[in-house]
Amino acid sequence: MNELMEPRFGRADHWLRLVFALLYFGLIFYLVRILVGLVLVAQFILAAALGEPNDRLLRFTEDLHSFSYHALRFITWNTDDRPFPFSDWPSPQGTNKSVVDQ
Repeated sequence: MNELMEPRFGRADHWLRLVFALLYFGLIFYLVRILVGLVLVAQFILAAALGEPNDRLLRFTEDLHSFSYHALRFITWNTDDRPFPFSDWPSPQGTNKSVVDQ
């Protein structure tokens, strides 16, 4: 019974996950936010000029979404699978093309 009540602050996996959380939440998601902002501007310009969004940018943002999703699941203890670059780059969940109102 006592071993259930003892704190487990000494477990290395908890501290390692904290390092990952700080790294991903503090640095990686900041870079993702910058990328999304750049893609937003580029996609707006391309959609305004050509009348439709760029397919490559749509695929890129879908990949970025999958990466963010997997990283968030790891740092919030929803999965033990480490995100990229410690595992393979996640493939997008769905390949449905978004419909943009014209």
